[in-house]
Amino acid sequence: MKRRILLYLCICFSFYLFGQKKDISGTYFSKSGAKIEIIGNELNYIIPQIHSPVWSNDTLAKCTFKWVDVNFIELNSTPQNILALKGLKVIQFSDSTINDSIKVSFLIPHQRSNLKISLYTHTFKTFDFIYSKSSRDLMLPNNVESITFYIVPEHIIPHTSDGLFYGIVVFDSFQEYQMEKNINHVLIEIPAIDDCFFEKYYVKGDYAKISKGTITWKGEVFMKKKGLMDIW
Repeated sequence: MKRRILLYLCICFSFYLFGQKKDISGTYFSKSGAKIEIIGNELNYIIPQIHSPVWSNDTLAKCTFKWVDVNFIELNSTPQNILALKGLKVIQFSDSTINDSIKVSFLIPHQRSNLKISLYTHTFKTFDFIYSKSSRDLMLPNNVESITFYIVPEHIIPHTSDGLFYGIVVFDSFQEYQMEKNINHVLIEIPAIDDCFFEKYYVKGDYAKISKGTITWKGEVFMKKKGLMDIW
């Protein structure tokens, strides 16, 4: 009987602690200078770049999280591909300056480095080109009926000093785009693929440990910046 009562009290105490730690909002700093900002169930991972910036944006990860037990949260971010597909536009029209070909033009704000783009046609032929400031178009045979495409960065910068990379390495259009009749120019706009696109973390099912005033994630310990309202 005493054991049952003790077990019951331990369970109740665990639920009490769990409820007390639900709000971990605040700013946390690591020894390396990186920081985590939490508001509600949203977590941002930031690397301040005061000198010689490596990244196009300080914020490398935007996640939401949920509690999985008293000491751990699970983090997830929206896949970059999904974000890019939402804004993707394929515009087809007739261009009198083009003869016996189909011109495919890409409009992508990514400028920091070149991109490798591969187009696949319904005949299983592949057409490759390097997208840059001076090269944004590709010519296809006029009998092409549909296309799908992949985009990869020409260079990847590791996220850690030992070569680990936490982002995505390819954007996949996922679907075939059918060529309309009597068109010879296709414009593909992907506004989400900016200089930050291939730099951001893709976080899926990551776990972070929460203890009093600290968050441990990816081998780093982040200490909470103390404030008047910090009681946990």
